[in-house]
Amino acid sequence: MLPELGLLNKYRKKGLISVNLPISGSELYSFIIIIFLMIITPGVNQILVLQTGLNFGHRAAAYTVAGVASSMFVHTLLSGVGISLIIIQSPNLLGLFKVIGSGYLIYLAITSIISAYRLRSVPGDTTKNENEAGDESVAEINRKSFTKGFTTNVLNIHTSFIFLSIYPQYMKLDQSLLSQSLFLTLVFISLQLMWYTLFIALIFKIRHYLLNVTMQRRIKACTGLLLLVMAVKMFFK
Repeated sequence: MLPELGLLNKYRKKGLISVNLPISGSELYSFIIIIFLMIITPGVNQILVLQTGLNFGHRAAAYTVAGVASSMFVHTLLSGVGISLIIIQSPNLLGLFKVIGSGYLIYLAITSIISAYRLRSVPGDTTKNENEAGDESVAEINRKSFTKGFTTNVLNIHTSFIFLSIYPQYMKLDQSLLSQSLFLTLVFISLQLMWYTLFIALIFKIRHYLLNVTMQRRIKACTGLLLLVMAVKMFFK
């Protein structure tokens, strides 16, 4: 149970505050458990955060997470007004989004694999500098990190399926679908931020080991192959 939810329920029982949440009680806890398990399951977002953290540091990784979290509001809006459902039910539109999303993942995968290949000539015991961007400013790196996280998650069909398959199970027809979707998304984002804060802290703690060139080459090659696999899975979903 999240501490904030526990305090909220405690004060509501005492009559100190009166809050009408779109969903509460066991339904809310059920939603939290399901979503949290989905968040911690390794996927595209975690791979991007890992790569960004290793290449540019923990601040850039945080911007990637911010991009992922911000993109959730796009899915909320599309779900709330029914556009996501139209896309899913339209073979042509769904196919277009699958091609775009899969293509973007393939681009990221190839970039990662090429980067791993370029490290082959560097001695294996060398420690790689975190900043791959050369003369790029910190602001530019952060902007690109945010854009990468935002774009990847907006084009992720799997995220749309979460909104269309899981969200409706916790929404009531006699209330505003958009407000309910927004509330669930805020819970979703809160859980994301909690998890990725721990994830980035772990990356930062062991970064010296992970920045070894041999380890970097392996990580880039493996994450590139994983992104290719996920691109194929997204396309045939």
